[in-house]
Amino acid sequence: MQQPGLRAPSREGWKRDIVRQLKHRDQNQHAMFTDLIRFYTQLLDKTSLAKGILSRSARRPSADGSSIMTLLHRNNQLKKTTGELAYQVVELQQKIKIKERFLEEQHARLSEDERRAGAVFDARQELQQRVEQVQGENGALKMEYDALLERQRGAETRLREENLRGGHLLEDIMHMKKQAATRMNSRNERKSRAREANLQRELQSAAKSKVTVDSSSAPTSRSTSPKNQNQESKERGHTRLFRSASATSPRILTSIKELFDRKRRGHSVCSLEEDLSPVGICLYARVPVRARQVLMLIDDQLIHNQVN
Repeated sequence: MQQPGLRAPSREGWKRDIVRQLKHRDQNQHAMFTDLIRFYTQLLDKTSLAKGILSRSARRPSADGSSIMTLLHRNNQLKKTTGELAYQVVELQQKIKIKERFLEEQHARLSEDERRAGAVFDARQELQQRVEQVQGENGALKMEYDALLERQRGAETRLREENLRGGHLLEDIMHMKKQAATRMNSRNERKSRAREANLQRELQSAAKSKVTVDSSSAPTSRSTSPKNQNQESKERGHTRLFRSASATSPRILTSIKELFDRKRRGHSVCSLEEDLSPVGICLYARVPVRARQVLMLIDDQLIHNQVN
């Protein structure tokens, strides 16, 4: 795109060239008309001179006849030349009028071209200003875009760091939970083994002692209240054999009852009456070798924490 200062001189240059050519043509036409007028003036002078000679010859009829014929011939030639010159003058006048109309048209066209050139120049300046404005706006948008892109990169970097940190924290939490679960399992296992060992010793001691239970004193209905059971146990406490059994193994019955109650709760939901009513048991019992039901509460808790 050319600058405004580079195009204005070129436009002024061709305008000056046209004006210079028109002036040169006017000067040539003026010189031609000047020569024509000078020739016409000379012709008039010659014509007037010929008329004077003819008038003088008419006053002197005794002149030579040959000279008169010569003068008449010259007069005819002058008239012919005058007619030709007059015809040329008329033609030149018509040409001048045509040239003047052409010059007027050229001047009008030149004025119209100048007006259009001015309008185009103004439009070009306006477009140039608009281009500069758009370039400024594009520069501002580019700076804003670069700033947003930099912020996005920073946010993505922080997000990756936070995700990595969260992964490390989750691994640490899982490791801590696993260690806590391992410690809790080992502690529960030690407690369970100790409880089983105590129960085994109590069962062995109970197996060595003999206990007689009166079948008539056993309850016939499950609706017996805990208060009646306590009274019956007190009444049976007066017997000698049962006193010796309760004295030797008071904790054995409680441990066996808890064992079977726990086993029964694992299969179904027990009512209050079943919990309060006595259950017929066999004193010659032992601890099961393997567990039928295993509750992995700690592993479930770890899985739940990992999902959350």
